[in-house]
Amino acid sequence: MKTQAQKVKHSNVAELDFADPAVDDLLKFSIRQQLESLAQQQLSQAERKLKLQQSFTQAMTAVLTDSVTVHEQLTALFTDMYDQAMLSMAQAALSQDVLTRQYVSATGLIMSPLNCSTTIKDIYRIRGFVRGLDKAIKAKLSNRKQVRLLYPACGPFAPLLLPLLQYYQDEGGVDSSQLKVVLVDIQPGAIQSLHQLVKDLNVSDYVEAIVEADATQYEPQGAIDILLLEALQHGFTQEGQLSIARHQVQFLSLDGFLVPQSISVQAIMVHGDTEFNQQWQSAAYTHSSNLSAREQRVELGEILHISKTALIAMQPITLSGDIEVVQAGTLLLPDGVTDMPERILAIYARIHAFGDEVVDEYDSGITHPLPDMTFYVDATPSVPDNKYFVARGGERVGFYYQLSGLPRFIPVKA
Repeated sequence: MKTQAQKVKHSNVAELDFADPAVDDLLKFSIRQQLESLAQQQLSQAERKLKLQQSFTQAMTAVLTDSVTVHEQLTALFTDMYDQAMLSMAQAALSQDVLTRQYVSATGLIMSPLNCSTTIKDIYRIRGFVRGLDKAIKAKLSNRKQVRLLYPACGPFAPLLLPLLQYYQDEGGVDSSQLKVVLVDIQPGAIQSLHQLVKDLNVSDYVEAIVEADATQYEPQGAIDILLLEALQHGFTQEGQLSIARHQVQFLSLDGFLVPQSISVQAIMVHGDTEFNQQWQSAAYTHSSNLSAREQRVELGEILHISKTALIAMQPITLSGDIEVVQAGTLLLPDGVTDMPERILAIYARIHAFGDEVVDEYDSGITHPLPDMTFYVDATPSVPDNKYFVARGGERVGFYYQLSGLPRFIPVKA
C-alpha cells in the first residue's frame, strides 16, 4: 500500500517522486534559489567567477589563520561562500529531477545534490577538516613530490576540499604539480555541479578526474595517499560512510592517511529537555565551547571506533536476507541511577580530523547527539512493541552497526 510518497522502482532502489512532501519542500527551496540567482544575473560571467573565487579564499583565510575569528564573522564568510557556490550550481542548469533525486541504496541514504549543498555552510565541520587536511597534505609533501587524494561521495561542492584548493590557487602553499585529486559521487547532479564549480574556481589543474560512480564499489587507478571521507550524518546513521570507508581504505598506500584520522562514537543517557533545549536557551549558538549540561549526563562510553587500522581489521557478519552488520562496543549499564527511567539514550560522534584538529559534539550537524526514543533503561514502554529495547541497570549491552539499508546501531543483551 502506498503512503504519502508514491514510489517507483528504478535501478533496484526506491525513488521518491514529487508527491512526497519532503521533495516538494526541496522544490520550493530550489525555485527560490533559482529566482534569487536570476536577480544577480546583471553580473558578467567574469565578475561572477571572481566573486566566487574571492568568497572561497576569504573563508579559508579565516579558517587557516591561527588568530581567532569570531563566530559572526565566520557565519558571514561562509554564507557568502554558499551563495556564490549556489550561483555556480545554477550555471550547471540541473533539471528539477536531477537536483532533488534522493533515494535509499543498498548501503544507505543517497542525498539529493540540493540537500548536500548546505554542507558548505557547516562552519566548524569545514574548519576542522580543512585545517586537518592542510596538515595532512603538507606532511605527505615533506617526503614526496606529489600527493594523490581521493574524495568519494563528495557531493556537488566537495566542500571539505575545493575551498582549500581555491586558497592554494590564490595564496600558494601547494601547487597543482604537488597535489592531484579524484572526486567521486553517485549523483549525476553532483557531477554536473562539480564540473561547473571546478571550472568557475579555475582549479582544474589540481583535479585528476571527476567520476560518477558508487563510492562503495569504485576502484581508483593507482594508490591513494590521502582518503578524505564525508557522507556522514549525526548519530552515525543513514548514510553509508562506513561502507564507503571499508571499501576505499584498501586503496590507501601503506603509509597513506585517512582524513578523518579517527571517529569515536559515544553513548550517553540524558534528560532530553535539559540536553537539547534548556542548555542552549542563553547560548549564542550551539558549539562544544557553549556546552553546559555535561555534568548532568550519564556517560555510557564508546560504542564504535573508526580508524585506518580498525577499518582494515573489521569483519562484517552476514545475517539472513543478506543483511550485513559489524560488531561494535559492549557497555555496562550503570546501576542505581535513581532518575534513569526519565533519561533517553543519545549517540554522538567526536571526529579527529588530523593532528590536533577536532570536530567535537555540537560543533557541527554531524556531531550533534542523536536521541533514540526506543531505548529504555529501568523503565517499560507504555505500549509494548518489538521496536523497543528494554534493559536494566547492571546489565551489559552490546551494539552492532547495521551496514545494509539505512545504517544504524542495533543494541542487544550481551
